[in-house]
Amino acid sequence: MRPSWSGHIRFGLISIPVSLYTAVDASQHVSFRLLHRKDRAPIQYKKFCSKEDIEVPNDEIVRGYEMDDDAYAPVEKEDIEKAEAESGLGEGELEVLQFVEAGSIDPLSYQTPYFVAPKKGGDKAYAVLREALNETGRVGIVRFRLRKLPSLGALVPGRKVITLEALRPYEELRSPASLSIPEAAAKPAEVKMARLLIDQLSGEAWRPAEHPNEYKKALRKLLASRQRFSLKASEEARPAGDNVVDLMSALRESLARAKGRPKRPAGRRRGAA
Repeated sequence: MRPSWSGHIRFGLISIPVSLYTAVDASQHVSFRLLHRKDRAPIQYKKFCSKEDIEVPNDEIVRGYEMDDDAYAPVEKEDIEKAEAESGLGEGELEVLQFVEAGSIDPLSYQTPYFVAPKKGGDKAYAVLREALNETGRVGIVRFRLRKLPSLGALVPGRKVITLEALRPYEELRSPASLSIPEAAAKPAEVKMARLLIDQLSGEAWRPAEHPNEYKKALRKLLASRQRFSLKASEEARPAGDNVVDLMSALRESLARAKGRPKRPAGRRRGAA
């Protein structure tokens, strides 16, 4: 695996050189490519101006940030870079803000997991931090820059590897206050029966390999006998198709212009007096 970030975990006078590795294999996610049914060519999306109905090149596109209801302010690249610089965070730092009880973090806050691995010279300090976190049942809340954006994360210890969970900004989490949640208290006898059922269905540890993706399994079984094709042939043939489209457009426009011009008298010839 290639690291997606490298730097140091810093807390107190301790500095541990580490690298982050994406913990999710995106290739295992069930995804589909949109194709043209007629010729199996990939579908492409182009950026159009909703007012002029023309395709817009990237150098003419600017970001807009919604300030109020349907009121936007333009955001230039320089504005984003200035905001990033004012965050006051170094590019290669995982700054520990505090250590908290693992159960105090709302699971909805967890966004993207990364493996944290020590770099040369950081093995011992890494092991000490991992064991200390495991023994205390705590996680480290850190701030860092991922792809230049300031982010919060949680250092979660495992038996062997420390995981960094990128945290969603709390403003993005909805409040459940508007949901209809029953207020009635459960009877002790009902809770006791529920606990007995939970105990009966409990295991020593969660083994995800025992619960594979049944949807993916069924989909692959269904498609095993289907005829297969390569997208390369369609992509290689695309320039020729594009040229045909461009040529037809040019011919139509030329024809329209020709129709608008006054016809030359039949008896007239170039150079005639």
